[in-house]
Parts: sequence; C-alpha cells; structure tokens
Amino acid sequence: MGMLIYCFCPSSSSLAFNKKQWNKIIRHHVLEEGNPHQAILMYIKMLESGYSGDNFTYPTLLKASTHLSSSKSMISLHAQVLKTGFSDHVFVETALLTAYAAFGYVENARKLFDKMSNRDIVAWNSMLDVYASAGQMENAIKHFNLMPIKDNISFNIMISGYAKMGSVESAREIFEKIPVRDLVSWNSMISAYTKAGEVENARKLFDRMVERNLVSWNTMITGYLDNKLYTDAINLFFEMKEGGFEPNHITLATVLSSCAHLGSVEKGREIHMYAGLIGLAMNPHIVTALIDMYAKCGNINGALQVFCKSQVKDITCWNAMISGLALHGDACSALKLFHDLQNRNMKPDDITFIGLLTACSHAGLIDDGHHLFECMEKDYGISPKSEHYGCMVDLYGRAGFLQSAYRLIKMMPFEPGVTVYGALLGACVVHRNLEMGKIVAEHIIRRVDGLSDGEYMMLANMYASCGNWEEANRWRRKMNDAGISKTAGYSMIEINGRMVKFLAGDIEQVSLDKQ
Repeated sequence: MGMLIYCFCPSSSSLAFNKKQWNKIIRHHVLEEGNPHQAILMYIKMLESGYSGDNFTYPTLLKASTHLSSSKSMISLHAQVLKTGFSDHVFVETALLTAYAAFGYVENARKLFDKMSNRDIVAWNSMLDVYASAGQMENAIKHFNLMPIKDNISFNIMISGYAKMGSVESAREIFEKIPVRDLVSWNSMISAYTKAGEVENARKLFDRMVERNLVSWNTMITGYLDNKLYTDAINLFFEMKEGGFEPNHITLATVLSSCAHLGSVEKGREIHMYAGLIGLAMNPHIVTALIDMYAKCGNINGALQVFCKSQVKDITCWNAMISGLALHGDACSALKLFHDLQNRNMKPDDITFIGLLTACSHAGLIDDGHHLFECMEKDYGISPKSEHYGCMVDLYGRAGFLQSAYRLIKMMPFEPGVTVYGALLGACVVHRNLEMGKIVAEHIIRRVDGLSDGEYMMLANMYASCGNWEEANRWRRKMNDAGISKTAGYSMIEINGRMVKFLAGDIEQVSLDKQ
C-alpha cells in the first residue's frame, strides 16, 4: 500500500482501490506531504472511481481546504457533506466548524454550531477558537462561561485570544484560574506578555517553569526579537544550546534575524555552521534567514553563496536575495535575478516588487522602476500597497522629481501610510525644497498618532538646511515638549561569548569607574 501512496498513477488500476485505501492516500497528502492540492485531486479521482466520501474523508479534506487561498473548495466540500448525509456526524461537523473559522466566516460557524446535534468538548472548543481567532473576545468570554465543561484547551484558547488583543491582564486572569497548568498554558502566557511588550514579566514566568519544551524557548526568543531585544535573543539561544535543547528552523531563523539586526556577522556565521551540523542549513526558512543576515551584515558574497548552493528555493529565498542586492545598491543584479525568477516560471509576489523598486530607487533607475510599478497589477495581478507607493515616492524623490512624487501620493487609492510621506519629506530635506516640505509637514501633522522622533528631526533638519534656524529650533523644542527623545545609537561587543550592548554614556561611566 505504501507504493500506491507514493507512486499513484490515475489509470484503470485505481478502480481496484477501496474506500479505506483512498482515505489513506488523501490523508497522506494532507498530513505527511502537506500538499492540499494533491489531496483534493485524489478526492476527485475517488469520486470518478465510484466512491463517495465518509466521516474519515471529509475531516481530512476540510483540513486541506483551510490551507488553500480560496474558500471555494471548502464550500464545495460542505455541499458534498450534505449530499452524502454526513452533515450530522460529530467529527465532520467539527471539521466544518474549524474550516469556516479559518476563512473568517464567524456567523456561518455559529450557525453550524447551533445546529449540531451532539456538542462535545471539541465542538465547544472549536467554536471558542472561532471567536478568539477573529478577535471577538466579548463573544468568546460569553461562550467560555456557558461551556458545560472546560479543559486546558479551553483556557489556553482564551489566553491566546487575549494575547493577540494585547489584553495581558485578562490573559493573566484566565491563567490564574487554570486548575492544572500544562506547557501550552505557560507558553501562551509568556507569549501574551511578549506581545504586550512586558518582556521582563515574560522572562520571570519563563524562569519559573519547571519543565520547558522547544515551543517555550522559541516563544521567549521570538519575544525578544519582536521587542527589538536582539542581544537577549542571541544570548538565550546559546543558553538553550548549553541546556541540551536542539533548536528547529524557527529558532535558527529567529536568532539569525537578531544577528542581522545587530550586524553581527561573526555570530551569524557561527549559527550557520551549527545549522549545517544539525542538518538544517538547506531548510528554505534557514536559507532565507541566512541570505538576509549576510546581506544586512555587509557580506553580499556570503548571501550569494548561500543562495546559489540552495537546491530548493521558494519565493521567499528569491525575495531575500533581491532585497539583499537592493540593499547593496546592485540594481542590475537584482533585475537580472528577477528575470531568472521569471524564466523558472516562478510567480513573484508583493515582496518581490518591494525589493525591485527599492533597488531601482537606490540606483536612480526611474524608467525601470516606473515600468515595474506599472506591470505589477497588469501582468501579475498584484495591487500596489502602501510600501510600493513609498518605494516609488522615494525613487522620484531621490531623483529630485518632488512634484511627480507628490502627484503619485495624491493618486493613491487609500490613505498614505507613514513611510510614504516620510520618503517625500526626506527628499525635501536632501533637495532643500522648503515649499514642498511645508506641504508634506501639514499632512504629517494632521496624523492622529502624532510624529515620530525621526519625523521631528527631519522637519528640523529641513528648515536648518534652508537656513531657517529659528523654525528648526522651534521643531526641536516641540519634540522636547512632546516628551519624545531621539532614539540613541548603540554599539555591540562580544565578551566571553555573549553579546553586550552599550551606549556612549556607558563608556564614559566605565572610564570614570577605572579612575
């Protein structure tokens, strides 16, 4: 039977399969190969051979449908469920509930739940997860309180739901009520703290854990990365290694990203070697992270070597390499790589075009950038996002075409994001265009969330570059009055194998201590 799974040929011999064998093939494609398209294809062949689905077929197929970009397959499967009379089977009902939830159809999921003849704890938890995943925590807590019985999964769903909303106090309240906390409970609460920016509380909880699994370490390391505590992420990774825990691709990708942010190519290279030792160096996630790390650390040749050696490259790997070349100002190589991507019949995505437009912007390739921007939607069906408009504004702005940049902003089909006006304001500073700078400043000032430290400094610098020192000082005073300080720069050094961050003031203090 194993040969049938791996070497299936849709010939007349497939008529000899029984329903159990068809289910096994479909299950293999979903759970072991992660190929939902092939699973659906096998189901169609199953129907053509005269068999219909059952209570084993549909839950597997519905799970497969949630990994597809469109809900059409899921809706078609629901119709098949109704047609074959399995709509009242508890496993099928629960799978339908989960599938509708995955596509955000909360009302449909609720209707299914209300019609269920037998609501076990799995069904109640599935509906609870529907609300929590959709961010409807008021409905979730009502549902949670109505549940006739709760298990750890119920409590953990609530903690995760509150974590996504940033409601750390509510998450903690649920955490305290759990009769017996499992690893998922602890990990979910740590995640809630890191998402709320309370990293110290997350670490205290992490240190209190009697038992930890890989998810525990990954949650804490990722929490450090998300909160820009890159040194802590790297140090915890090496602590994890010393403790005998072997990382997975998520761990390594996270810590490599931290190295990239710090510009620590030495640590990145050490992790690269370690990834090779444990057989993960060719993992697409690791390849992408390595390309990004080497490029951001200034070693573009190292990034190219990783890219060229990789046997399996998905679109994220290509995007990382294009973005790396853009970062290094090599627009010609980035464009050539894009043509290679097309020749391999790979489909670019929105991230691909951000990298390409950035490359054109840095190299001043206005015509190439304009062409790429125009063909995004026309040739590839990718609607430009705020980031793409930001790249184009930067492209025009760097070249001194400020009016063209401003016209493009006015043509945007949605409200311009922070990066868009920021790019034009930066161009106004470079080209000392006070008239356009004032127009941009008016738009930025009207923004609800206020100005960032960088925007305050750009406005002050713009007036200073035009010799208007009084207005420049006024903007610096406004920045101080708003209680905003310029983000301090810092340096990193390695001491006894650990990364240590220090500011200029720290050096002065060390010198004083030595005296």
